[in-house]
Amino acid sequence: RESGTYAMMREAFQASRRTFIGLAVFSFFTSVLMLTGPLYMLQVYDRVLMSQSVPTLVALTVLVAGLYLTFGILEWCRGALFSAAGSQIEGRLAGPVMEAAFEAQLRDPAKPGEQSVRDLRTVRRFISSPTLPAMFDMPFAPLFFLVLFMLHWAYGLWALAGGAVLVSLALINRFVNQSSIEEAEKDERIAQHQASEMLRQSQIVAALGMADRLRGRWAAAFDKSDAGIIKSGSGLAGFTSGTKAFRLMMQSGILGLGAYLSIAGVSTPGAMIAASIIMGRAIAPIEQTVGQWRSVVQARTAWSGLAELLGDGKAEEAPMELPPIQGRVSFEAVSAGPPGSRTAVLKRISFEIQPGEAVGLIGPSAGGKSTLARVMMGLWPTLLGTVRIDGADVSSYPQSVLGAQLGYLPQRVDLFAGTVRDNISRFNPMAPPEAVIAAAEAADCHSLILQLPDGYDTEIGPAGAFLSDGQRQRIGLARALFGDPKLVVLDEPNANLDAEGDAALLGAVARLKQRGATVVIIAHRPNAITHCDTLMVLNEGEVRLMGPRQEVLAKMAAANTAEPQRNVTTIRREEAKHG
Repeated sequence: RESGTYAMMREAFQASRRTFIGLAVFSFFTSVLMLTGPLYMLQVYDRVLMSQSVPTLVALTVLVAGLYLTFGILEWCRGALFSAAGSQIEGRLAGPVMEAAFEAQLRDPAKPGEQSVRDLRTVRRFISSPTLPAMFDMPFAPLFFLVLFMLHWAYGLWALAGGAVLVSLALINRFVNQSSIEEAEKDERIAQHQASEMLRQSQIVAALGMADRLRGRWAAAFDKSDAGIIKSGSGLAGFTSGTKAFRLMMQSGILGLGAYLSIAGVSTPGAMIAASIIMGRAIAPIEQTVGQWRSVVQARTAWSGLAELLGDGKAEEAPMELPPIQGRVSFEAVSAGPPGSRTAVLKRISFEIQPGEAVGLIGPSAGGKSTLARVMMGLWPTLLGTVRIDGADVSSYPQSVLGAQLGYLPQRVDLFAGTVRDNISRFNPMAPPEAVIAAAEAADCHSLILQLPDGYDTEIGPAGAFLSDGQRQRIGLARALFGDPKLVVLDEPNANLDAEGDAALLGAVARLKQRGATVVIIAHRPNAITHCDTLMVLNEGEVRLMGPRQEVLAKMAAANTAEPQRNVTTIRREEAKHG
C-alpha cells in the first residue's frame, strides 16, 4: 500500500532533494546571522559605551551592515528556493494528479475531480508560504539556547522553560483544534461544490425557477461551513493570542531576570538586552507555526487527498500495442451499471456486432441503452462479464489509444472552449486542415461552419455557449467522425436536429456504412435508424429482440402494445421517404 500510495509523491520530493538541502543550509546561515543584532547591542552596551570609542562603534556598525546585507541576500535566495521547490513539486505531480483525477472521475462521477487540482495548488502555496520556513528554522533553535547559556545559565534555563511551555501549547492546539478545522474544511468544500454546480447550470436553474431554492441549499451549506470556520478560528485564535501573550511575558521576564543578574554583578545590561532578543528569536518559529496552524491542517488535508487519489491508481506495465481495431464488438454475459454503484442496469446481456454492421438500438427510456454505449466505449466498467473489441478485452486498451480509434456522440454534447477546428480535431494541434474539413463534410456540416463569423476559427465559448443546440450536435458529430473511426456510437444523435440536420445525419450514417465502419445508433426517434441493418430492442437492461431489421420490425408489429406498432409505422414511413 505504501509503495502504491506514496511512491510517486516521495519521488517528487526526492527529485527536489538538492533544493531542500540548499534550504536547510540557507536556514542555518540565516539563523546564525539572526544573532547579528543581539551581539551588536551587546558590544555597544558593554564595550562601546564603556570605552567611549567611536572607531570601535564605526567598525562594529560597518561589520553589522555587511552581515545584514548578507542576511538579506540569503533570505531572498531562501525565499526563491522555497518558491522553486513548490513549483518543482507541483510540476512533477501535476500530470499524474490530473491523470488520476480524470480516471477517478470516470470511475465515480459523483466525486468532484477538480478538488484534486486545488489540493495540489494548496500544497504548493504551503511550501511557498511563511509557515514552512518557520518549520525549517525550528531545528536551529538549539543554537540560540546555546548562546543564551553562554551569556548565563539562568537565561538558558528561562528560555528552555518558556520553549517547553510553548511546545506544549502547540501540541494541545493540534489535538484540540485539528478535528474542527478539518471538519470546517470539509464543509467548505461541499459549499464550493454546490456553488460551482449551480453556476455551471445557471441557465436551467433560471429557466425552471430553481434559483431561490438552490441558493437556499447553498446558503445552508455555506452557513454550516462558516460556523465551523468561526468555531475553529475562535479556538485557534485563543491559542494564538495565548502563545503571543506568553511569549511577550517571557521576554519581559527575561529582562527582569537580566536586571537582577546585573544588580547581582553576574551579568551586564548588554547581555540582558541581547538575551531578550535571542530568546524571542528562539521561540518565534513555534509561535509562527501555532498562528498558521490552519494552513498546516489545510496542507495536510490536501496532501492526504492527493495520496489517496494517487494510491487509487494501479501501477501497471503498459500493455503490448494491439493492431488498429476493425470494429467487431462482443458482449459476453455483461452486467454493468454506473460507476460506484453495485446495481446492475445491464443484466447479463450477450450479443455480437460484426465489422461494418449498422445496429439500431431502441427501447423505452431507462432501459439501459446509454449504459450499454458507455460500457461499449470502455467508459464504464462491467460488474460481470467481458466486453471485447476485435477479441480483446476493452479494458486492456489504454483509453488514449482506444479513444483515438472510436467515434462517440453522447446524449449531451459537451464541447470545449476553443475554436470549431479545435473541437472537431479533438484538440490535436497537428491535425491537418484537410482532415478537419473531411470530418465536417462527413457530418455534412461544412457549409454550416463556413457561415459562422470566422468559419473553422470561430470561438465557440465555454461548453459551446455561443452555438445553438443543433449546431453543437452537428459539430459534435463531426468530432465523432474525425480520423475515420472504425467504431462509431451515436447516442440520440438527432435529439436537437431539424429536418436539415436529420438529412445530414442520415447521409453521415450512409457514408459510414460505405467505408465499412461499425455503427451503433441509439434513438428514440425511429428515423435515425433508417439505414441500420440490425435492430436491437433493449428493455429493463435485457436484450428482448435482436436481428435483421425487417424481422425485428415484424415481431414488433405483431406485439399487442401500441407503442411498438407506432415505432414500426414511423420506421417504415422513413424507409419509404429515403428510398
